Formats: sequence, structure tokens, C-alpha cells
Amino acid sequence: MEYWQIILAIVIVGLSIVIPIYYSYKSKKAKAAERSAEALERMQIREYGRKINEETRAKKIIS
Repeated sequence: MEYWQIILAIVIVGLSIVIPIYYSYKSKKAKAAERSAEALERMQIREYGRKINEETRAKKIIS
């Protein structure tokens, strides 16, 4: 084998190891961001529900 073939084989093997690791890391990071966005949305919905409940209770007290 010539040197360029050896170097090419090393590059191909190296990329076949590095690329799956990179995409795995990238997908984990995206999932973590999605989970934090979902948590924020749940908190906002919960707060909105509390606000509506307080308004409804205030109307019943006045009546």
C-alpha cells in the first residue's frame, strides 16, 4: 500500500468514529433545550390557570 492510501484509510476510519459522536451530542443538546422549553411552557400555563382561578373566586366573593 502507498502512503496516500494509508492516510485515506485513517481519515475514513477517524470520520466514521467522530461523526456519530458529534450527532449524538448534538441531538442530546437539542432534546435538553426542548425539555427546558416544555417546562417553561407548563409553568406559564399553570400561572395562567391560577390567575383565572383567582379572578373567578374574586367574582364569587363580590356577588
